[in-house]
Amino acid sequence: MAAKPARDGRLRAVMPARRPKKSVTGPIVVRLVEATGNSTKGWDAAVLAAVKAAKVKTPVGVEVGRLWAEIDGPKLSRYHASVKVAYREVQRSSVRPPR
Repeated sequence: MAAKPARDGRLRAVMPARRPKKSVTGPIVVRLVEATGNSTKGWDAAVLAAVKAAKVKTPVGVEVGRLWAEIDGPKLSRYHASVKVAYREVQRSSVRPPR
Protein backbone atom coordinates (compact mmCIF):
# COMPACT_ATOMS: atom_id res chain seq x y z
CA MET A 1 0.00 0.00 0.00
CA ALA A 2 1.46 3.36 -1.01
CA ALA A 3 1.21 6.60 0.98
CA LYS A 4 0.19 9.82 -0.71
CA PRO A 5 0.47 13.34 0.76
CA ALA A 6 -2.84 15.14 1.30
CA ARG A 7 -3.42 18.91 1.01
CA ASP A 8 -2.73 19.41 4.71
CA GLY A 9 0.66 17.69 4.41
CA ARG A 10 -0.26 14.47 6.22
CA LEU A 11 0.31 11.13 4.55
CA ARG A 12 -2.78 9.11 3.68
CA ALA A 13 -2.91 5.46 2.63
CA VAL A 14 -4.11 4.79 -0.91
CA MET A 15 -6.24 1.66 -1.12
CA PRO A 16 -6.02 -0.45 -4.26
CA ALA A 17 -9.17 -0.63 -6.37
CA ARG A 18 -11.38 -3.62 -5.70
CA ARG A 19 -11.91 -6.03 -8.52
CA PRO A 20 -15.46 -7.25 -9.04
CA LYS A 21 -16.01 -10.86 -8.10
CA LYS A 22 -16.33 -13.20 -11.03
CA SER A 23 -19.79 -14.58 -11.61
CA VAL A 24 -19.78 -18.30 -11.03
CA THR A 25 -23.38 -18.81 -12.11
CA GLY A 26 -23.30 -17.10 -15.52
CA PRO A 27 -24.22 -13.89 -17.31
CA ILE A 28 -27.25 -11.79 -16.42
CA VAL A 29 -30.01 -11.49 -19.02
CA VAL A 30 -33.09 -9.26 -19.10
CA ARG A 31 -36.38 -11.04 -19.65
CA LEU A 32 -39.85 -9.70 -20.41
CA VAL A 33 -43.22 -10.89 -19.18
CA GLU A 34 -46.56 -9.56 -20.44
CA ALA A 35 -49.37 -8.66 -18.05
CA THR A 36 -52.60 -6.66 -17.86
CA GLY A 37 -54.09 -4.69 -15.03
CA ASN A 38 -57.07 -2.49 -14.33
CA SER A 39 -58.19 0.16 -11.87
CA THR A 40 -61.04 2.55 -11.19
CA LYS A 41 -58.60 5.29 -10.08
CA GLY A 42 -56.61 6.05 -13.25
CA TRP A 43 -54.00 5.02 -15.81
CA ASP A 44 -51.11 5.02 -13.31
CA ALA A 45 -52.96 2.70 -10.96
CA ALA A 46 -53.82 0.38 -13.88
CA VAL A 47 -50.13 0.17 -14.89
CA LEU A 48 -49.10 -0.54 -11.28
CA ALA A 49 -51.76 -3.24 -11.04
CA ALA A 50 -50.37 -4.83 -14.21
CA VAL A 51 -46.83 -4.81 -12.79
CA LYS A 52 -48.09 -6.47 -9.61
CA ALA A 53 -50.00 -9.04 -11.69
CA ALA A 54 -46.76 -9.97 -13.48
CA LYS A 55 -45.50 -11.44 -10.16
CA VAL A 56 -41.90 -10.37 -10.79
CA LYS A 57 -39.67 -10.06 -7.70
CA THR A 58 -37.56 -7.10 -8.82
CA PRO A 59 -38.84 -5.34 -11.94
CA VAL A 60 -36.30 -3.07 -13.66
CA GLY A 61 -38.60 -1.47 -16.22
CA VAL A 62 -42.02 -1.43 -17.79
CA GLU A 63 -43.19 -0.84 -21.36
CA VAL A 64 -46.79 0.25 -21.71
CA GLY A 65 -48.24 -1.36 -24.82
CA ARG A 66 -51.90 -0.41 -24.75
CA LEU A 67 -54.24 1.68 -22.63
CA TRP A 68 -58.02 1.52 -22.84
CA ALA A 69 -60.99 2.41 -20.68
CA GLU A 70 -64.62 1.51 -20.16
CA ILE A 71 -67.16 4.33 -20.48
CA ASP A 72 -70.07 4.68 -18.09
CA GLY A 73 -72.16 7.58 -19.37
CA PRO A 74 -70.03 10.73 -19.66
CA LYS A 75 -67.24 9.34 -17.41
CA LEU A 76 -64.50 6.74 -17.66
CA SER A 77 -65.38 3.99 -15.21
CA ARG A 78 -62.49 1.51 -15.41
CA TYR A 79 -58.96 1.97 -16.76
CA HIS A 80 -57.01 -0.92 -18.32
CA ALA A 81 -53.30 -1.30 -19.18
CA SER A 82 -51.39 -3.93 -21.11
CA VAL A 83 -47.67 -3.88 -20.28
CA LYS A 84 -44.38 -5.74 -20.64
CA VAL A 85 -42.38 -5.93 -17.41
CA ALA A 86 -38.59 -6.34 -17.60
CA TYR A 87 -36.56 -8.16 -14.95
CA ARG A 88 -33.03 -9.49 -14.62
CA GLU A 89 -32.27 -13.17 -14.44
CA VAL A 90 -28.99 -15.03 -14.05
CA GLN A 91 -28.56 -17.34 -17.00
CA ARG A 92 -27.31 -20.77 -16.06
CA SER A 93 -24.29 -21.96 -17.91
CA SER A 94 -24.83 -25.15 -19.88
CA VAL A 95 -21.12 -26.01 -19.74
CA ARG A 96 -19.97 -27.47 -16.44
CA PRO A 97 -16.47 -26.68 -15.21
CA PRO A 98 -14.05 -29.62 -15.15
CA ARG A 99 -13.44 -31.32 -11.79
